Amino acid sequence: MRTVTIYEFQRKYLRGLHAEGIKVSPSELQRFFGFINSIYGREGDVLSLRYDVSRGDYYIQAHGSVGFAYYLGDEPFMIQVLPKPYRNDPDHRRSMKFFLSLLNLSGNLGMSQHDIERAVSAHREEDELIHEMFFYLYTSQLGQKIFHGMYQEYSEVEENSRTLRGRVLLSRLIRTTPESLDIPIRHTVLGTDNPLNRVLKAALETVAENSSWEGVRREASTLLEYFRGVGRLKDDDPGRVSFNSLNERFRPVYTLAMIVLEGFGRKKRENPVQRGIFMDMSYLFETLVYHTIRRVLQGEAAVYQDYRLPHIVEGAQKVESKLGAVFTFGPPLPDILVETDYGRCVIEVKYRSLLVKMMGQWKRKLVRKSEELYQIYSYSRLAGGSAAVVYPRLEGVYNYWIPDMFGPEESIFSFFDGTPFGLFGYELSRVGREVFITRNGVVLREGVARNLREHLLSLCRAR
Repeated sequence: MRTVTIYEFQRKYLRGLHAEGIKVSPSELQRFFGFINSIYGREGDVLSLRYDVSRGDYYIQAHGSVGFAYYLGDEPFMIQVLPKPYRNDPDHRRSMKFFLSLLNLSGNLGMSQHDIERAVSAHREEDELIHEMFFYLYTSQLGQKIFHGMYQEYSEVEENSRTLRGRVLLSRLIRTTPESLDIPIRHTVLGTDNPLNRVLKAALETVAENSSWEGVRREASTLLEYFRGVGRLKDDDPGRVSFNSLNERFRPVYTLAMIVLEGFGRKKRENPVQRGIFMDMSYLFETLVYHTIRRVLQGEAAVYQDYRLPHIVEGAQKVESKLGAVFTFGPPLPDILVETDYGRCVIEVKYRSLLVKMMGQWKRKLVRKSEELYQIYSYSRLAGGSAAVVYPRLEGVYNYWIPDMFGPEESIFSFFDGTPFGLFGYELSRVGREVFITRNGVVLREGVARNLREHLLSLCRAR
């Protein structure tokens, strides 16, 4: 299967796809993208097809989500979208590692850093399909859980038996002939055929059928031997899965199983599209920044996510009731609020590039739009404290001219009225070296943790 690899907001022209041997028409692409957007496009398109008049050609573009999907028509291909900060990175596996780490953190997939390292290391070739990493992670994670035993639960069984046990079904017994030796009974058995195991088995069958990695197929086939007593997946099984103290250890691997099933399994015949998986990178990056700040300020401050501030218009409810209309659809919600004994700080997280084209030339910016300054200033006045904005940064490649939030240099400025304002870049090259994304949060080496802690606390004190 051919692969189309693009980075967020990168354009790829249809003429270039045809040159790579991917023969697909604009109408086919439009239907493909329409299906993906109907599933994952909450506030906008995930993938789009537009026409460039100046070039006289169509182009595809990704918009803020990272992941993959498959078109399985006459000319099948996979499209994978990788994080934009790594667009000029020669080693595309680093972007995959970053994506998997964020997915692990936000989705509670239960993977260790070692698990992710092994999956990315196995992904050696340029043309390897990204879903193979999910197959690999699923089989390895499930194997670890099965090593400690299958999950079993009690279920009621009705059968005819010559041995009296459980409850005798009198309504059926009176309809049997007197010479019959079998008694209809209902009793409880402890077994492995339950909704959770049926989901896990179906995902294993999907892996065994679709993986091109021999080792993964072999591991999936081996694990299927443990599920010999488990039946076929029923349509309502995912909705019937419930977790308790006995099967809680399977929750992360169940999440991976659903990713496998929804992303590559159970395809409808009339639809040539495999939905894959796409995640909103803005949400993932905000989650990363939140866990990082919460970790470094542990014991020093309270850290809140999506903190509800008072309405920006005084007496808004009375005015709205009187005029029969609303100012805004909800209260101000800063991404992060830090509260200490001596001050507050609101922090907005922006997953954006600060390189823009102006008058035909590329210009570096310190904030993407003026509205972002107005927003963070308004939040700081409502919260009664200072303000900060955080962008992604990759040394020498992406937003590298803004200050590194983990570095020793302090980057605190002031608004016109003296309100302190911090401008920070989350240096992504430190992830895996000094900042470690784990299954439960973020761990930092003491040097970079101390620098960030001092920046944030001095920002709170400055007010």
